[in-house]
Amino acid sequence: MRLLLSYVLAFLLTASAFGVQTYAQGLDSLKRQTLSQKLDEYFTALRSEPLPVQEEECDFLIESASDSLVRQYVAETIFNHFVDSKVMGAENVAVHVFDKWFLSGMVKIQDRDDFVAAKLFADFNRESLLGRKAPAIVMEDIHGGPVTLFDDADNGRAFRILFFYDTSCAKCRVETIMLRNLLSVKEYPVEIYAIYAGDDRQAWMEYAAESFGLGTGSLKVMHLWDPELKSDFQRLYGVVQTPRMFLVGPDGTIIGRGLDTRALEQLLEGLFAKPKEFEYGGEEAMKMFDSVFAGKDLTSNTVRGVSDYVAHKTLEKGDTLMFRQLAGDLLYYLALQQGEAFKEGMDYHIDTYILSRNDIWTTSDDSLKVVGFAGIMDDLLSKSAPGTRLPALKVNSERLTSKGEKPGRYNLRKVGAKKNYIFFYTEGCEVCAAEKDAARKLVSSDRNARVLMVNVDRIMRDDPALASRLLDTFDLSSLPYIIETDSKGYVIRRYLSLLSDE
Repeated sequence: MRLLLSYVLAFLLTASAFGVQTYAQGLDSLKRQTLSQKLDEYFTALRSEPLPVQEEECDFLIESASDSLVRQYVAETIFNHFVDSKVMGAENVAVHVFDKWFLSGMVKIQDRDDFVAAKLFADFNRESLLGRKAPAIVMEDIHGGPVTLFDDADNGRAFRILFFYDTSCAKCRVETIMLRNLLSVKEYPVEIYAIYAGDDRQAWMEYAAESFGLGTGSLKVMHLWDPELKSDFQRLYGVVQTPRMFLVGPDGTIIGRGLDTRALEQLLEGLFAKPKEFEYGGEEAMKMFDSVFAGKDLTSNTVRGVSDYVAHKTLEKGDTLMFRQLAGDLLYYLALQQGEAFKEGMDYHIDTYILSRNDIWTTSDDSLKVVGFAGIMDDLLSKSAPGTRLPALKVNSERLTSKGEKPGRYNLRKVGAKKNYIFFYTEGCEVCAAEKDAARKLVSSDRNARVLMVNVDRIMRDDPALASRLLDTFDLSSLPYIIETDSKGYVIRRYLSLLSDE
């Protein structure tokens, strides 16, 4: 969904909103200030959006500028904002804007030096953007042997840290000490590549031995360099100054760039911290969903809508932790509810957001508390689903028609009317007794309806084999259980209440 602020800005960027004559003579300071303030608000609103959304929104805004000077100003402002931003991933948007609008010639950068600087930025960032595959490079280790990083055969390994540094860089020395201390204490399962960006072998050897140690202690570091710059690492990884640090995933994807040690620690903690264990179905969550569904004309679509809303508000913003908590709570809530709307809605929730999302439910705790429980519920919901035909089982029961009540042994598939209801009940159940009264009223008022009432307790006592077949065919975990079938024994609806039809 496009940001509302995008539409507001799009209106302001039309020539009619500011006046064509103004732009024919250049942007005056007042209108430039107004537009700059709106753009600042826009950048703040964009900050929490995924990178592809940010790129799309920026394109929309630039396209909305109907005057060439306005478009130029907006594009340059957007580009410069993301170049200067300290937020990781901002380079993705800056390079996207440069390639699509400036490099293509769709928008001009008037000052030649500014264009050269923008192109240099894009060229030195394009290959190592967040979410891209880390560029393959061949370096030399401390013994003079070649080491290839990130080629096609290099995937599926550990997380890797690339730390580009220079021996004459004071900031590199500080960052080296912090990095060494962090990785020595925490012992994350990562591989570390310390890459010297200079060409003084003696200085490199001394720095490596002093700062990291060469193969001693618990911290294992691969020391690399490329003094002749054959690998083009400076351009590929944007090493125009040091220190420069990246975190690369096992599949070779860049998941952190432009890092310092503190930012690296935050990323590693998120990756390797013990997964949070959730408790589901608590009293507070149950009250919350009670209020969500209260007062609504409930249908299964209502429940599906709540399930989709939970996903929309969490997953689409990348908040998988909140999704897991809310989706798990909703599962437990629905499992406790009776009625067609809740049960059919739970079927959708389980299929769409639990059993098909093994990319989210990944921990052993998830398997036990959510996936396993959802599997049990899914098995129950798969029994006598709408559209399936009932088996030709003969069951001792009472058949209700407009003519009265007649006990006998009846075929579940052939109840004998256009509208057939099979009603499983248990003895001593007040709700079951109320549903029986509703069933009698139904058949007395509708000659096309018949109800087959099945006493589950009696079948359990008298015919265990038949009881087993019924349990395999129907969800009898909670009684009363009522289904509607057509004249040929196909299930039309289930989990009904005849009370609600009175």
